[in-house]
Amino acid sequence: MLNRASAGSVMRDYRLDSIKASLIFLVVFGHIIEAAVPGSPMLSRIYDFLYLFHMPAFIFLNGYVVKERFTVNYQTIFYKLIIPFVALSLLYELAELIIYRDLSSYIKNGAPNWILWYLYSLIFWKLLTPLFMRLRFALGISIAVSVAVSFVDFDGYAFGIMRTLVFFPFYIAGVQAASSNRLRLENVFNPKAACVGAVILLLSYLFGDQFGTALLYGSSTFPALDEGLREAVVMRLGHYLLAGICIYAFCALTWWWRGLAKIGTRTLFIYALHGLVVKYLLWDALQKLNAPWQVAVAALAAATGLTWLLSRDGVKRLMDGWIALVGLVLAPRENRRSQEQAKG
Repeated sequence: MLNRASAGSVMRDYRLDSIKASLIFLVVFGHIIEAAVPGSPMLSRIYDFLYLFHMPAFIFLNGYVVKERFTVNYQTIFYKLIIPFVALSLLYELAELIIYRDLSSYIKNGAPNWILWYLYSLIFWKLLTPLFMRLRFALGISIAVSVAVSFVDFDGYAFGIMRTLVFFPFYIAGVQAASSNRLRLENVFNPKAACVGAVILLLSYLFGDQFGTALLYGSSTFPALDEGLREAVVMRLGHYLLAGICIYAFCALTWWWRGLAKIGTRTLFIYALHGLVVKYLLWDALQKLNAPWQVAVAALAAATGLTWLLSRDGVKRLMDGWIALVGLVLAPRENRRSQEQAKG
């Protein structure tokens, strides 16, 4: 059930890569239809359903495969997360400068550029995890911190604070699930669980539309939501519960698509680069379509093509080269050997 990720000795489970490939397709599709969501109840329903679980699932899987549960590997964080984050941020800001001749509003407000919040928050999740994993009720405490901070009235986008804290419980849940016999994903890797997962996801689509896009984004504090504080707390906790169920349901449904496993090993590049194509090319093109079903069909086709294209070896080589170039600028010469060790 395992396959080698490379010629080296590192083994990885193709089933997790298959799940990640399915998730990244949903992420790309969701971002493509985003610009058309305000004018279509149908697309809005689909959009909110995807945001109910697709990013929580990605975050959960990142926690699930984490190696350093009780220690912080600063070298790995620097070379595998900080340098790629800076390199990709430069690409997004360069696009803004070329098209609009100005820096993005994100950097002006001290926030990671659009979808790059995920990579930014991942840095802090890795730093915080060893601290929380030493606590007896790590998951409960991470949820309590998320809810408590949500009561404070401030700009949730600033410095990526809100999303880092709101989605952190999913990361902790993944870390804990990997070491729990009852919660390990292998328990749902069977046909029976796949059928149950399909039913759960269908029911969640039909009846799980009570949260609202703003809450699902995770970037708004409770005072910024159009709800009372008590209702906001209930919805945040309800989202944690339903998203957790949907994560296992989705994993049960998509683990067996082995042909997607290679795409699942390239999700970083797909995630980071598709935003440039979607934001600066596809959104304008979709504005010309009249009916929501036309947007949905076009988005499905575009998401399929874009996911496949950005998973190609040539794209990986280009991005590896760009990230390495930025790394040469950021990393002192005496640490170049450390960079090579971190890559390995």
